[in-house]
Amino acid sequence: MSYQVEVSSLAHYALINLRGETQVTTNWEAVLDVTFPKSAHTALISRAFSILSLASDHWWVRTALKNEDELFHRLSEAVSGEHAAVTVVTDHFQGFSIKGPDAVAVLRQGFSLDLRRLESGQCTRGGFARCGATLQVVESGRAYELFVEASYSEYVERWLKMAQGHTF
Repeated sequence: MSYQVEVSSLAHYALINLRGETQVTTNWEAVLDVTFPKSAHTALISRAFSILSLASDHWWVRTALKNEDELFHRLSEAVSGEHAAVTVVTDHFQGFSIKGPDAVAVLRQGFSLDLRRLESGQCTRGGFARCGATLQVVESGRAYELFVEASYSEYVERWLKMAQGHTF
């Protein structure tokens, strides 16, 4: 069976991992001039960056690769001396875009979560095709961004193509 879905690798993005208690988020909010998502599994998307709230003390900031160094330094300086961590994880993860009317049908073949319950602007983590993954819902039912550890990227890319109905 073939599905109406387009899968592509994401490129030229940076991921910065933030860990810290609630009190340090105000420092990061000042740097980014935004209010962080207050509940886990939600995302804030702007032109310059996205913030994925993965847990009450854990966020990813995604931005253009060209902004990685500057943003990393600004976020790090904002919590200097605080009990917090700012880590560049760009090379640790590979992202994929999954778009189309059958995006959920393809993702459900490998995801351990009920994707029909996720709304636009949410994000979550779960098991995907025998590896861990972070999923951002760009448009519920139609567009998703999936991040896996880079060492699994070729496997996941091939898995997604096979799930679409491609043969090798």
